[in-house]
Amino acid sequence: MHNEIPASTSDISVDWLNERLADDPDVGMIVSMEREPLGVGVGILGELARLKLTYASGHSGPATLIAKCQSAFPENIALSQAMGFYVREINFYNQIASQVTMRVPHCYAADMAPGGVPFVLLLEEVTEARMVDQLDGASRADCERVIESMSTLHARFWESDELYALDWLPPMNNDLYKGAAAIQTALWDGFVARWDGRLPGRVLECMPEITSRYGELLDWWADQGNATFTHTDCRADNYLFGGSAGDGVTTVLDFQLCTRHVGVWDIANFLGASITTENRRAWEDDLVRGYHAQLLAKGVSADYTFERCWRDYRYCLLQQAWALTVIADLDPGNERGRALLDAMTMRPFQAVEDLRSWENLDKLR
Repeated sequence: MHNEIPASTSDISVDWLNERLADDPDVGMIVSMEREPLGVGVGILGELARLKLTYASGHSGPATLIAKCQSAFPENIALSQAMGFYVREINFYNQIASQVTMRVPHCYAADMAPGGVPFVLLLEEVTEARMVDQLDGASRADCERVIESMSTLHARFWESDELYALDWLPPMNNDLYKGAAAIQTALWDGFVARWDGRLPGRVLECMPEITSRYGELLDWWADQGNATFTHTDCRADNYLFGGSAGDGVTTVLDFQLCTRHVGVWDIANFLGASITTENRRAWEDDLVRGYHAQLLAKGVSADYTFERCWRDYRYCLLQQAWALTVIADLDPGNERGRALLDAMTMRPFQAVEDLRSWENLDKLR
C-alpha cells in the first residue's frame, strides 16, 4: 500500500526490503543493511543513499542498491510534486527503461503514492564507474559518449505513436511550464541583484521579453514538430562511464525531468553547462553536426536538416538560460551545490552571448 512507501532513505528497513523484493528471483533474504547517504550537493530534487546488504546463508543478491526518495527540503518537494518530476521518473523505470537500448541502471523497485509523494526507487549500483565533475567539465570523448546515448534515445521515439501515447510525459508547452513565467516574474529582481555584472548584459536584457511571451514561445516549439523523448536534465552528474556496466559503456541516470520536446535540447543542455566555456566554443559545431548525423543514421528523416538542428540548438540554449532564473531560489543544500548551480547558470548565459541566440526572438515576433 502507498502508506508503506518510505518517505526518506532512512525509513527503509530490512523488513521492508524483504517484503518489497520477495518476488525478485535475483534478490535473496536480507538479514542486515547499512545505509550510506550519497549525492552531497547534487541531490537537489531527491535524496540518495547506498544500501549495503548482507544476505542469509545460502542466499545472494546485489551487494549494494541505490535508494532514491523525495528531497529533504519541503520547498523542493513542493516544486517536484507540482511539476510531476517524481511521477515521470517512476513511470520511466516502470514503462520505458526496458524499451530503450541506451544503458540505464537496472531497477529493482519503482513505487509511488498518488501524486508522486512519497516515492522510492531501488536501482542497481554501477560500481567503479567514472564520473565527470561538472565543475571541471567533461572531455570531448565524454561529450561524444553522451551524444551517442542521447541520439539513440531520441531516434527511438522521434515523432512516434508510442511517444504521444505516454500520457504522463508532459510536452514542453504544458500548463505548469507555462506557469513558470509568473514564477520568473516574482524572482526576477532578486536574480538581477545577484547576477548583474556577472552575466552578459545583452542576454539579461532579453529575459523580460521571453517572460512576457513564454506561453507563446512554448506553443511555437510544439507547433514545430520533430518531438521526441528527451532526458531534459542532461548534465555531467547524470552519466556514469564504464565500471561494472562494462568498458566503454555509458549509463544514464535521473529521469525526473523527462519531457516530450526537441532532442537537441539535451545536447544544448550538456554542452551549455557541463563543459567549460572554452571547450564548448572549440567543440560545439563538430559535436552538434555529429549528433545530427547520428540521428539520420538511426532513422530520423533527412527533412530534419542540420540547419534546423543548429537553429534549435541556439534557441534551446536561450530557453535554458531563461529557465535557470526560475530555479535560482532552490536550496542547493551545501557549498558544492551552490557552486554547481552557479556554474550551471554562468555557462549557458555565456553560450547565449557567444551564439547571439536572442536573434531567434526577432524571427518569432
